[in-house]
Amino acid sequence: MVFINGVQFMDKPRSCYSCGFFFSGSTSYQQNPGKGHCTLFDEFHKSYISPPSRCAKLFNKAFKYSDGEKLVITVNLKNNDSVKNEI
Repeated sequence: MVFINGVQFMDKPRSCYSCGFFFSGSTSYQQNPGKGHCTLFDEFHKSYISPPSRCAKLFNKAFKYSDGEKLVITVNLKNNDSVKNEI
């Protein structure tokens, strides 16, 4: 078990739908057949796809750490002229 940005993972996700960072908008009353939102990378995907290679690499590295480890993923911005006054 690891924590990545405060989200607990017991095992590596096998699809975007099973990832804690993915929100599809589906409920038990109404399924969402369209795309969902990946909050880690701020992208929209279909829920049934396999995790993208960057996610697979991230989870492979995360699960090499000891059990219960808390990890924080940050964004490395290059040429951040367009991003100002961010904390």
